[in-house]
Parts: sequence; structure tokens; C-alpha cells
Amino acid sequence: MASKKLLVAMFMSLLVSFAACQEHQTHSERRRSRSAEKCRFSSRRSQPMERIVSEGGVMELWDEMEEQFRCAGVAAMRVILQPRCLTLPNYQSSPRLLYIVQGEGLMGIDFPGCPETYHAMSRRREREMEGRSHTVREDMHQKVQRFRQGDLIAIPAGAAHWCYNDRDQDVIAVAVHDLSNQANQLDQSLRMFFLAGGAPRSSLSGQTRRMRGQENLQNMMNAFDPELMAEAFGVPIETMQKMQRQDDRGFIVRAESMRMIVPEEEEEEDEYEMMEGEEEEVYRRRRRMRRDRDPCNENENGSEETTSNGLEETMCAMKVRYNMNTRREADVYSRHGGRLNLVNENKLPVLRLLGMSAERGNLFPNALYAPHWEMNSHSIVYCTRGEARVQVVGSHGQLVMDETVREGDMFIVPQYFASACKVGRDGFEFVSFKTNSMPMRSPMAGYTSVFRSMPLGVLMNSYLMSRSEARDVKQMRGQQQTYLLSPMRRSRSS
Repeated sequence: MASKKLLVAMFMSLLVSFAACQEHQTHSERRRSRSAEKCRFSSRRSQPMERIVSEGGVMELWDEMEEQFRCAGVAAMRVILQPRCLTLPNYQSSPRLLYIVQGEGLMGIDFPGCPETYHAMSRRREREMEGRSHTVREDMHQKVQRFRQGDLIAIPAGAAHWCYNDRDQDVIAVAVHDLSNQANQLDQSLRMFFLAGGAPRSSLSGQTRRMRGQENLQNMMNAFDPELMAEAFGVPIETMQKMQRQDDRGFIVRAESMRMIVPEEEEEEDEYEMMEGEEEEVYRRRRRMRRDRDPCNENENGSEETTSNGLEETMCAMKVRYNMNTRREADVYSRHGGRLNLVNENKLPVLRLLGMSAERGNLFPNALYAPHWEMNSHSIVYCTRGEARVQVVGSHGQLVMDETVREGDMFIVPQYFASACKVGRDGFEFVSFKTNSMPMRSPMAGYTSVFRSMPLGVLMNSYLMSRSEARDVKQMRGQQQTYLLSPMRRSRSS
């Protein structure tokens, strides 16, 4: 009898857990639906409307109040980071996906509660300095990651992060924020919280000041009482005053002398090769072997440290970047059409937490991205190279977009709106950010076309066409082409 009660209790516990999981997954969709009420969805190519110039780079922001961004519940920005410059630590109220268009550098994303796993061998050196003993302490910090061109980086809401360009080429990155995500319980506005620096007033237009009110583009430390903060940090008040001061350098500053502990370059290359070609379990095994060889994983007695609080096995050790330029990782490939690389929660599990994903497209000249619609997400498309003609059709059968997009343009394709893309003669490359960690699409042409699954009679009566014409609609593209279609000559009947 007791065992039956136990089984019933376990079943009810699992049922409640499943219901909570479903509620967690659908809360963001419900909030996005509420934000889309009385919203007139549209699509058009757009360029950044605001430009904030700092000492070491530029931040460009698209107008989040523009109809297509407001209806989709997202915001976008582009950051240009000059060589030997640092983006000051900051965090946002919503999750963001960052795509590296150009360059490489170092990034740190700090998760609260995670251990400082990057440190030299602990040692204390004492020396006499003016008759006093002086202790030299080694630096310890959380993981520092090297990013490269083509990397997709996932940054959870509220996670403080920074970026440093240690190369000789500008870093160009594009970020999309999901303002409708359940992690953001504030209003659906792009809110940035800087722990240092802040946007210089001279670089903000009057319109920007009125719209943002300056409240979220300044140093947060500055508003606290200096004596209170000095007591909290246990430092002299003079040190705290330095942390609270505002200057005109902005939020990107020059940092010529940057010393930090980073992975060896050969280890970073090994990790990229593992991610490109080998199974995830093998990748984890190699990482564990490297940690075992690291003397920093040993305790004072020289034995291996095995204690764990469990947190570093989940969030702390979770991968936050994935390179989307790898040809062998292409999810869709056409010899004459191009390739698509999709990064969803299966490839990068942290995306499940963010509720976002991304797609990288490299389309060949004159190819055609088959007409299709997204079944469970909006698509925020940023053009990285070339040009293409894009058409988007809305719910009333009306053409809401028919424009040629070029490098630097951004546009949004709303959920369920059908879109098609005809590539120009120089090819076309893009990255598309999705508002779902497992996006699904339904193609209208190609081998997996929705029409291919229908009986001939349905097509014949729907479009008043002959059987041969209906068969051509279903099978003309054959079994080799799906989303990316090669160019073909059309013959008009007289």
C-alpha cells in the first residue's frame, strides 16, 4: 500500500514538473503575443538610426520603436571595436545573440556563483620592502574565451560581460536582443547597465537623450554613496571615487596593457576542430583530460580535487559560442545554390535558456532561397555581403516588402509571413536571428515543398490547371533541391 502511494506521489510530482516546464516554455510566447496585439506587422530594410562614439569604438543602434522591431519585440545594435580597445563591463535586461562579422578577440561572460577557474599556480612570495613584508597575489578570474569571425555568442540576460580586441583589425559585431523574453520583466525597451564608463554626452543627439533619458547609459556605480560602497568592497574611499567617476571616454576605451590568463592558442584550435568534426562526448572527454593535467586542479596535498557544488557542471561549464562559418557543419547544401548553417539548442544547449537561435546563409550568385514561412519564430536578418531581392507577403495576401537589400541592411520577416530571396550576381551572405531555440519552417517549393505532399487533384482544382501542370509544380525541382534552388531558365508559353 505504501509503495502504491509512493508511486502516485512520484507520478504527481512528474506531472507538476512537466506542467511547470510547459509553462516556462510558453510564457515567453504569450508575452510576445500580448506585445503584438494591435500591431501592424511590416518588413523593410533598415539602417542604424543612432550612433554613439566612444574613445575606442562606435555603437550603432537600430530604432527599436520602428514598427517592425516593436512588433517583433526585439532590438538590434552593431558594435565596432578598434584594435587594443575594451568594451567596459555591462549587462542587459534581455538575452542577446552576438554574431562576429569581422575580426577576433577575447571575451569574458561572468556568471554569478561560478568558480574562478582561470588562475596561475597559487604561490606567495614575500620580500622585504622598506622593512615590511609584502605579499604578491596572483590574479584569478572566470573563463576568458577567444572569439573569431563567424562565431555566434549567446549572452544570457543579466550576465556581465566585456570584450577586448587584441588584434590589429577592427572587430565588427551585430547583436539582437529579445525584449519579449520571459527573462525581461521590465518594459520592452533596450536597457543597458554599465558597470564603468558610460556613453559620452557629446556623442548623443538630443533625440537620443530624450528617448533614453540617459538613465541606462551611465556608470551605475556613480549613483551609490561612496562611503557605503567603500565599506562594501573593503577599499579606501579614494579607490571607490575612481570607480565612480565619469569621464568622456565613453563605454569603449583604449587598453594598451591588458594582462589576463587565456587558453593556449593550440588548445583553442583543438576545440574548434573538435566542435567541427567530432562527437560532443569525445569533446567533453578531451576537456576533462586537459583539466586533469592542469596542476591548478590539485589541492594542497597534490591529490586531485574532486569536490563540486554542481553549478560548474551546468551553467559554469556551458558553451556559449559556436562558429557558423564551418562548411562541413552545413545543414543544407546545394552545389549550385549555396549552404545554410543553423545553430539551435541541439548544437548550442545554452540557446534553450535564451529561447533564441540563428542561421548563417552563404548563397551563390543568381541562386534562389525558396519561398517559405517560419512556423514558430520571427527572423531578424542582417546582410553581411552581396545583395539580393527580397519579397515578403503578409496574412492578407499583400506584398509587405519588395526591396533589394545590401551589406549592412537589416530587416525582419514576421512569423508565418512568406518570404523569398533572389540572389544577385555577386552572391549573398546573411545571418538570421530567430526568436525560438528550435525554429521550424515550411517551404513552398523544392523537394520538401508543402505542395509536393498534396494530391494532384487538390492542386488541379485549387489552381484550375491540368494534371501535367500540377505534376510539374510538385516534381519539377526533383529530389536534389530543398531550400536553396539553383537558377533555371523559364520558358513562357505563347
